[in-house]
Amino acid sequence: MNTIIIFIILAIVQGITEPLPVSSSGHLVIFKHFFDIVSDNAILEIMLHAGSLIAIIVFYFSEIKSLVVNNILFVFKKRKEFSEDFNFALKLVLATIPAGIIGLLFKDDITAALSDVRLVGYFYLITTFLLLLPRLIKPSTKPITFPRALIIGFAQALALQPGVSRSGSTIASSMALGIKPQDAMKFSFFMFIPIATIVIASGTYDLVQSSPDFLLLVAYAIAIFVSFAVTYYAMRWLTFIIKKDKYHYFAFYTFVLSLIILFFL
Repeated sequence: MNTIIIFIILAIVQGITEPLPVSSSGHLVIFKHFFDIVSDNAILEIMLHAGSLIAIIVFYFSEIKSLVVNNILFVFKKRKEFSEDFNFALKLVLATIPAGIIGLLFKDDITAALSDVRLVGYFYLITTFLLLLPRLIKPSTKPITFPRALIIGFAQALALQPGVSRSGSTIASSMALGIKPQDAMKFSFFMFIPIATIVIASGTYDLVQSSPDFLLLVAYAIAIFVSFAVTYYAMRWLTFIIKKDKYHYFAFYTFVLSLIILFFL
């Protein structure tokens, strides 16, 4: 099949599954298995995630801009009324540390897992459990504190493995800790931005070093755009699902998917 068509299909898969708690990396492994795509690195996945990152930044642009401006005013102008925004930024930094450290220490193992479709099936069982966790615990409403932010950070570290949903693990763990669903969604995707930026920058460097031909660069550019557009609308859909308190329904999908992978692939 034409490379551009394959990249577009994978970009659509990435765009839909990045915001939704079904693991974009897990789905990419499955689709690469069907298309018999063999790669020794994660450049394709990183480029597809770049489209999702841009979409998330656009989706939350006004809030991101406000957070950045307020933190600058707090740090350099001593505007104490923005201390809450400063603390929120510190919690985001704390929450990104576990995935950052584990990602660096086990980079090769994580990359290897991107080609093991059967392993993805087992990891989807973890996602299923995490998605059901808030319904099992039913906690009272609590704010995002530094200890809770760190716990959410470790949940994000779990999602370094394909099949464990990043948005699912962070949003579900946040809700299990008592954080309001919409606040959990916002914190989850704000966590995604710094670590994804670093990974994408590294992947872009690797891409340049590989000296790709022009057609491959075009294919990557198209894939990034498609991933961006689909991710943005998937974010809107996720907002609706969370408002309707239907988030845990995705656990049925991930459970069935894990069984299909383990018994039929």
